[in-house]
Amino acid sequence: MIIENKSVVITGGGSGIGRALAMHFAKSGSQVLICGRNRESLLVTASYMPEKIEFVVADIANQEGRNLIKEAVSSRGVSLDILINNAGIQNKLDFATGESANTNSSMIELEIAINFTAPILLTLDLLDHLTKPGGAVVNVTSLLALHPKASAPIYCATKAGIRSFTRSLRQQLTRKGVSVIEVVPPLVETAMTEGYGNRKITPDQAAIEIIEGLQVRKELIKVGRSKMIYFLDRLFPEFVAKIMVKA
Repeated sequence: MIIENKSVVITGGGSGIGRALAMHFAKSGSQVLICGRNRESLLVTASYMPEKIEFVVADIANQEGRNLIKEAVSSRGVSLDILINNAGIQNKLDFATGESANTNSSMIELEIAINFTAPILLTLDLLDHLTKPGGAVVNVTSLLALHPKASAPIYCATKAGIRSFTRSLRQQLTRKGVSVIEVVPPLVETAMTEGYGNRKITPDQAAIEIIEGLQVRKELIKVGRSKMIYFLDRLFPEFVAKIMVKA
């Protein structure tokens, strides 16, 4: 896939992998539209190359926010080449003890909405702009879609769901010449992973590997240590599952 001079939408573009991807696409000459809930964070990303990076403050968890993104794409007057569903949140939740600040139903619903429902509905909303030969939908999942960890059951379930959705959507859009790509990052240094694990990679390192995978049109882009985990999972799935449940 040629990534230069494309029209790209990235959710969660105000920080982490989303910000790094926006910068790399902008550097390649692409016009990038980022979205998120935090205006200040989006401004920081856009300031890197304001002539190439636009932003819209939008909450993808609700239809109003998704409509704002659709309107911003429509106002460009050009077709969309790449949609990257990157935004995500992760909450610790213990159903056995209830010892969590996020055990209330509204927080659970928000996590499902951002991680699972929103990527599906945003993809649906933007398909009219995207369905042309050479286009791509890119969904960021997780190693936890393979084997869940005990401390974040909602997050793991949503990522497993998006992984399944990605595979089905790929079969449907192949005949239109649109690629549907899954990105599986390892632990990345972001606000979401603060306090989790070690041996994290930087968002920039993750973005570079994602871009490289897009350039050769990989359907499954395994980033960093994800390659090793996938390899081990083929040989010793039960062993990997025991490790991941404690992640």
